Amino acid sequence: MTPFRLPLITSLLVLFVSTCFVGVPLFAQDEDAPEVTLEAYGQGFYRPGLLYGIQFHEELTSNQIDAGQLFDKRLRFALDWSGYVDLQPVDSLSVVGPPETETPDAEAELRVFFDPAENDQDLVYATLTLADPGGEAFYSGRIGFKSSYANESGDAAAETILLQLTGMTPPFRSRIVFVQSHPGNIKELVLAKYDGSTRQQLTNDKSIALSPSWSPDAKSIVFCSFRGGGDADLYIADLAGRRIRRLASREGTDAAPSWSPTGDEIVFAGSNGETTSLYLVDVDGRNLRRLTSERGIDTSPSWSPAGQEIVFMSDRNGQPHIYRMDKHGANLRRLTYEGSYNSDPAWSPSGDRIVYTRRTDKGFQLHSMDPMGDVDVALTDEYGDHLDPSWSADGMKITYSYRGRIWVMSADGTRRRHLDAAGLQPDWSPILSR
Repeated sequence: MTPFRLPLITSLLVLFVSTCFVGVPLFAQDEDAPEVTLEAYGQGFYRPGLLYGIQFHEELTSNQIDAGQLFDKRLRFALDWSGYVDLQPVDSLSVVGPPETETPDAEAELRVFFDPAENDQDLVYATLTLADPGGEAFYSGRIGFKSSYANESGDAAAETILLQLTGMTPPFRSRIVFVQSHPGNIKELVLAKYDGSTRQQLTNDKSIALSPSWSPDAKSIVFCSFRGGGDADLYIADLAGRRIRRLASREGTDAAPSWSPTGDEIVFAGSNGETTSLYLVDVDGRNLRRLTSERGIDTSPSWSPAGQEIVFMSDRNGQPHIYRMDKHGANLRRLTYEGSYNSDPAWSPSGDRIVYTRRTDKGFQLHSMDPMGDVDVALTDEYGDHLDPSWSADGMKITYSYRGRIWVMSADGTRRRHLDAAGLQPDWSPILSR
């Protein structure tokens, strides 16, 4: 099997990293960091070991201890959830010098020391120190927080630590939009954080909203809806302005929109009752053009990272299979030949993989292939339908729907967990700005 790699190398450390939520900056030392590389060969990512230990200052108040424990729990969760490292907690680590525990498999150590604020019995500071296996520190940062901000601060600290170790930004500042069903065949759009928490209903139309897709700046979402009555049309939700506008009103049903990475165009599937073809339209609703004109169904489009190609599902040869073409509808190439029904393709942010669904005797399963369709790997194999895959911004995670719930797994099919949210058709946002 041909390996595919994700090289993540920290070339230098920044001097000032502002990642806290209460005005306390994290400071990084400028020593060279060791090189850390994540690799994937088929299924199974190599994850470098990270030794993890904490200490509490003896003069902390009970409120400060509670805040520190909440921060510690969230930091551990985020580090483990990322899949970047193999977290190896220990009972204690010295703040300076080599660890007391033998760590033959650890490639770095993270030490967290909690100390009190002088004039606030609720505010606690966490000093995070990264060291090599020999105990020599190469990064140190400090963040202050109270219990009410412990989770946000834990995510921010985890993001900085992982950025220092790998050079990549985990999707902690991202959201997932998905469709949630209600009685009476009502379907509304819901927003949630990357871990499924802090859910917020986006639409409240008492209608049917489907197929949400994020804009590349994560400020808007395009979706199809029957909110106007009659056929489904495309709408754009402006998250900051809390406004929803109709994108275009074309005769027939419009569905399955996908926002281009360049931000200026949206591809979608439009039906006239006999055929379903792919169309391209500018985000202001102008310049509508038809990309495909085959009899049958062309749908489920997804953009390449550069915004120059589109992968989609078509049954033009009798069965649904995955195809790719350029954004003008030319240079068509068929990617899948195995299986009787392949659909829902999604191009990875790095452009090196396409995840899609394939119908098997066990239901629809997720598969991952290279952009030419040469190397194909099954990611799931449980009974039931695994549908609507979408990539995280770092390309390390995939969200999907399974048995009516939203799930997340690593890109190699491992480390699966549900988000405690019922829904379907999830779409993962880009990383939000601070």
